[in-house]
Amino acid sequence: MEENSFSLFSKMVKHAKNLRLSYGQRKILLREDYGSALFTMSLALAVAVRKIFREKAEVSFSREPIIEKKPVTHFMRRMRVDPMEKFNAPTVVSAIQFYKNKKDMDLNKPVGVLLSYIEVAFLSHLLHLLDYPEIDDDEEEEVEDACGALCNIIAGYFKNELISLGYAPLEMTTFESYINSVINGVDYPLKAAHKYEVNYEIGGQKRLVTEMVMSPLIRVSA
Repeated sequence: MEENSFSLFSKMVKHAKNLRLSYGQRKILLREDYGSALFTMSLALAVAVRKIFREKAEVSFSREPIIEKKPVTHFMRRMRVDPMEKFNAPTVVSAIQFYKNKKDMDLNKPVGVLLSYIEVAFLSHLLHLLDYPEIDDDEEEEVEDACGALCNIIAGYFKNELISLGYAPLEMTTFESYINSVINGVDYPLKAAHKYEVNYEIGGQKRLVTEMVMSPLIRVSA
């Protein structure tokens, strides 16, 4: 992310709050500015993760999170996920889907998906920083549950950041976790063409990666 990305984020939020548009005008504007809205959401995700580490571990990242826009790859209406490409080492990933409401959840029509990737060899240390109980790295279920718990916290903070931007509260699924491969991919908003990947460094090393895919959302408040 560029050095001034968070100041840009603040300006975008302030601008959104200062808009004096009718509901219809706002819908048109938001549709036209979908790309900017997605980038704002990716900034909100980075802000959410930074808050978690500051509040729970008093840890600051080595540099501002790096955000990259990438194309979504899919197969059979599922998004492809390749954990090993994030760290080129054994990696655990957890996924949580977002829905507009419980009806859409029952119909499996997600408006977003969030993924958290952690190198397995660093997971115990990361949990220690966050004051979580120790786990056995050799027990796959413990590794998957630990990553899922962190992903759940990130998703909750991200959801709250979206609310602060004026979006309606979203429904969240429970997490699904995988180690090294996700054979069948994950559910995602089928019309989404791009995802935003955010890399976080601790001690000068990339230690956490999040990915976000979102459909257009309509703000319910300015």
